[in-house]
Amino acid sequence: MATKAENGAQEESKTQTPSFYDDEENLKKLCDFLRSNEGPAVREALLMEKRVYYLKGEKLVNFLVEPKKGTKWPKKLPRFENRQDAIAVCKDLCKLQFLLRCEKRGKGELGMTRVRDFDESGYFTWIYEGNKTMSHLMTAG
Repeated sequence: MATKAENGAQEESKTQTPSFYDDEENLKKLCDFLRSNEGPAVREALLMEKRVYYLKGEKLVNFLVEPKKGTKWPKKLPRFENRQDAIAVCKDLCKLQFLLRCEKRGKGELGMTRVRDFDESGYFTWIYEGNKTMSHLMTAG
């Protein structure tokens, strides 16, 4: 039997993940990790004649719940306990327009769609690019 203190700690850990990612700055940290080489595999395609990176919603959720072997999850980011938490965060990423839902038209070609909600069966393009300070310095130098 678990004691009240242990039950309280378990409930706190379950609610800790969504509350941490409620802050937009923490979502940006998660996006920085997901866009790095440690993140999920992405593909390249053309969206409105612009080269973009995209992935399927299901692959993103699977990666958040159970990262691929050898992935070093950042210590400052709490892990996801279940799929519902991961899907809730993915919906927030879409709401903040870090991810854009699109439809696959052909090999290497994507199109815009009217539906904006997160769905595991949909394709999503990364709009979030992170901090561009270093890129701008290298361009100027």
